[in-house]
Amino acid sequence: MHPEIARRVISKYCSAGDVVFDPFMGSGGVLLESILHGNNAVGFDINPLAVLISRVKTRVLKSGRISLIARSLEAILKNSNRALKAGGGAQDDHPVLLDAGNLIPTEYNVKDWFDNRTLIQLALLKQNMFKLDGGDVLDFFKICFSLTVRKSSWQRGGSWKIHRIPEQDRDRSGLDPFEIFSNICNANVCRIKNLAMSGPTGRAYPLLGNSKEISANFKRVSRILCDQKVNLVVTSPPYGDHKTTVAYGQFSRHLGHWLNLPVDKVKAVDSLGLGGKNYKAIGDLGSPALAKTLSQIQKNDLKLTKNKAPCRDRDVYAYFYDLDQCLGQISQSLVDKSHACFVVANRTVRRIAIPTDVILAELGRKHGLVVKATMERHIPNKRMPTRNAPENIANAVGRTMTKESIIIMRR
Repeated sequence: MHPEIARRVISKYCSAGDVVFDPFMGSGGVLLESILHGNNAVGFDINPLAVLISRVKTRVLKSGRISLIARSLEAILKNSNRALKAGGGAQDDHPVLLDAGNLIPTEYNVKDWFDNRTLIQLALLKQNMFKLDGGDVLDFFKICFSLTVRKSSWQRGGSWKIHRIPEQDRDRSGLDPFEIFSNICNANVCRIKNLAMSGPTGRAYPLLGNSKEISANFKRVSRILCDQKVNLVVTSPPYGDHKTTVAYGQFSRHLGHWLNLPVDKVKAVDSLGLGGKNYKAIGDLGSPALAKTLSQIQKNDLKLTKNKAPCRDRDVYAYFYDLDQCLGQISQSLVDKSHACFVVANRTVRRIAIPTDVILAELGRKHGLVVKATMERHIPNKRMPTRNAPENIANAVGRTMTKESIIIMRR
């Protein structure tokens, strides 16, 4: 969700005291823009890392807490450096590696992703960071540490999936996790200072929750809701199921393990998301555009894969089936004559462009959501090429998602 989109929609459709809702919260951009506008905001996400990021991003800290962060950073780096030198650097018998405890994740082979010295430095940062008292200061450092882990690893840049860079390209000279961590912390201190200076009057409520269970999750914040209703929805749902588009859970899995987030919750992200499981039969969801698209995908599926690949029409159907369930609940969560803004992109499956914007409008209509306006925006994206070859067929390429549709609906 581009912040300018959220900002304009909220300023146009929100009044004082209104509650903004983002059922696919991600890293909390909509919630941040809401509290800056003076509104309370509720967000759901199935990813515990996303909830943590959103909580830190939208928390307004007083100057005393910000000063504590600065002092804590100095202590973390000082103690980590001292322990690194005392242990002799990068040997396999470094005391941190020998007595890792819960410092180093065991859910995956970390030595496939880090050299020994980097692994020791990350473990020392985590060890000294987790000595802090819990609460907002520790949460702040967790977010900075998670990005440090990614930047220090052999994770290939420019990809949402977990891929390692080739061994010949793993030049670690000049890479210092301590320095990376310090730079990230200092940059984020500036951000929280700016937030505090902005003086937001609203409050954000980022929750670990599924957008398929809106009513149940609203009970956790009933004190800010009137009749379990919100005044505005601003959201950007996943553009497709996580296993075939952006691997949302995969992208954050290693980081979640390093932060000791609940393992079951971290691993379940992709299966809990829209289209995370297939359904036995393809039914009629009341969208002619979807029915036509599924038929075209099935025909191309047979032609392009010579009947050897599983039918992708089921993947697409599963995504829209789950989205349809969410739309019904989103509509019920809105007060009468209020608005919902959806930002979506039209992906391609089996060479067939899926008109997600049209399908969303048709599905929304049956739930009482009528389209009032649709706008397009080009996506400046460094992680996604403009073309790809999803079926690995020689000389056969397709287009990826380069545009977003901003759809304004009214209930």
